[in-house]
Amino acid sequence: MFIAILEFLKIYLLPFIFGMVPLTIWLFFFLLRDWKHPEPRKVVFLAFIMGILSSFIVLVIQNYIEYFAKIKIPNLYEALRYHDTFKDFLFVAFLEEITKFSVIYFTFRKSKYLDEAIDPMIYMIVCAIGFSSIENYFSIFQQWTTLSIPIQTLIARFLGANLLHIICSGVIGFFWSMQIFTKKYKLLFIGIILAVLFHTIFNTLIFTYGIFAILLMFICVFIGASILLWLFDVVEKLNLKIKF
Repeated sequence: MFIAILEFLKIYLLPFIFGMVPLTIWLFFFLLRDWKHPEPRKVVFLAFIMGILSSFIVLVIQNYIEYFAKIKIPNLYEALRYHDTFKDFLFVAFLEEITKFSVIYFTFRKSKYLDEAIDPMIYMIVCAIGFSSIENYFSIFQQWTTLSIPIQTLIARFLGANLLHIICSGVIGFFWSMQIFTKKYKLLFIGIILAVLFHTIFNTLIFTYGIFAILLMFICVFIGASILLWLFDVVEKLNLKIKF
C-alpha cells in the first residue's frame, strides 16, 4: 500500500510540483508589486484555484467542440485537429482569455478584497499562473521518465507560454481596473481584444517560423512584459481605491 502511494505521488504529484517551480518565481515577482497592501493569502490561493478551474473548463469546451464536430461536421473536425492557421489560434486564444477573465470576474467583482486599482491585475495574473500550472503539468507528464527533457520544456515555458498567459491576463486586469473607475465598459472589451490578439500573434509566430521561433518568442514576451510593467506603474501612480 505504501509503495503504491509513493508510486502515485511520483507519477502524478511530482510532475505538478516540478511544473510549479518556474511559476512560483513569477508568482512572487508579481505579488511583490503589491507589497504596500498585499492581498490575504486565502484570496491569492482562491485566484490560483480559479486559474486551475479555468484550464479544465477550457479543456472540456475544446473536447466537446471537437467531439461534436467529429460526429456532426467531419470537415470541421479535421480542421480542428491541426491548429496551424491564424483563425484557429484566434479561437483558442479567445477561449482561454475569456475563460480566465470570467472565473475571476464572477469570483471577485463584488469582493471586499477588490479595493485597489492594482487588485484586478494581481488576481488575473495569479489566475494565469494557476492556468499555466496545469498546462505545465500536461507538458511534462509524458516526458517525466527523462529529467533533462522536462527541464528544457519548463525553461521554454517559463520564458514563453507561462509569461504569455501572465502578460495577457495582466493586460485584461489593467483595463478591468480602468473600467471600474471610468464606468466605460468599452475599456474592458479593448483589454480583452488586445490580450486575445497578442496571444494569437504569439502562437502564430511560434508555430509558423520554425527555426526563428525562439527569437520571436523572446521578442514578443520582452515587448509584452515591458508593457505590463509599465501598466503596473500607471496603476501604482493612480493609487486609487475601488468603491462600489
